Amino acid sequence: MIRVGLVGVGHWGPNVVRSFESGGRAEVKWICDLDDAALARMAGRHSGKTTKDFSDLLGDSDIDAIAIATPVPTHFKLATAALEAGKHVLCEKPLTWTADECRQLIATAEKHDRRLMVGHVFEYNASIRALKDLIDSGELGEIQYMSFARTNLGPVRTDVNALWDLASHDISIMNYFLGASPLDVTARGHAWLNEGIEDAVFATFRFATGALAHVEVSWLNPRKVRLITVVGDKKMAVWDDLALQHPIQVFDRHVELPEVTGTFLEHKTAVVDGGVFLPSVRLNQPLAAECDHFLDCVENGTRPQTDGENGLRVVLALEAATKSMAEGSIVTPIPDA
Repeated sequence: MIRVGLVGVGHWGPNVVRSFESGGRAEVKWICDLDDAALARMAGRHSGKTTKDFSDLLGDSDIDAIAIATPVPTHFKLATAALEAGKHVLCEKPLTWTADECRQLIATAEKHDRRLMVGHVFEYNASIRALKDLIDSGELGEIQYMSFARTNLGPVRTDVNALWDLASHDISIMNYFLGASPLDVTARGHAWLNEGIEDAVFATFRFATGALAHVEVSWLNPRKVRLITVVGDKKMAVWDDLALQHPIQVFDRHVELPEVTGTFLEHKTAVVDGGVFLPSVRLNQPLAAECDHFLDCVENGTRPQTDGENGLRVVLALEAATKSMAEGSIVTPIPDA
């Protein structure tokens, strides 16, 4: 039985607690938060001890790992302390506020031989994995572009903007799909509700293959949308997280270019439509799968799929998009990890 301490039981933390406890492989021994009301709610539902003092978790030699579900600016300090105390760390996304902090965490984890994992939960989503299998198999052909839409009316955050809150998911997914990080980005956003905190952001990323990925994120939209479109030169696919029965549609559609002979009218492109099919996907509980993978890595000493390097690549893209927004949407290179 792996013993876990969790810090942060606001919006997401209680879900992490339930996911760890549901599999029967972990015991959540400590629950930490600065909010007395939040701790009181958790105390009535879970057997773990509650505390406002993070050092209680660090000083408990029975604790194997610490999960962090606190605001992003606190991640680096908390994760560093946990790793230096000999605890494995599962930290919610994005890993830290800067790429330099990510690199320091990676080095600290290696120094103490501890597992460092980021909660890029969609990489553990069965339907996202099914879509990646379609891409990797060549079913869609060469990927030309991807479009990501992640919108809703709220919840509005004040610790990070919509880019860092929502687009971190989509950057993680696009890197996962293509097995690479983008080369550069151009982005634009605007803050209507809180000065300096963009409520909606539009960003376009370019990959070395020539593929583009456009991201729209907003918490000022009347509709909840979780949609990805992947366009290949053979077929196209759409993923809809809200379509519970058939989250993936594959369109056997593409455009053919005729040979350049004869008159102009003979050169018109032809649209080939072979219909639509719905792949069968056995859906899972992504957060439970993420927590289970973390426990596997702790038990076996293996590297997590969404390790510190994975988190670093996402933060590098977020930093570049932030710079692009601040400098008039200029094309901004994304450094290598």
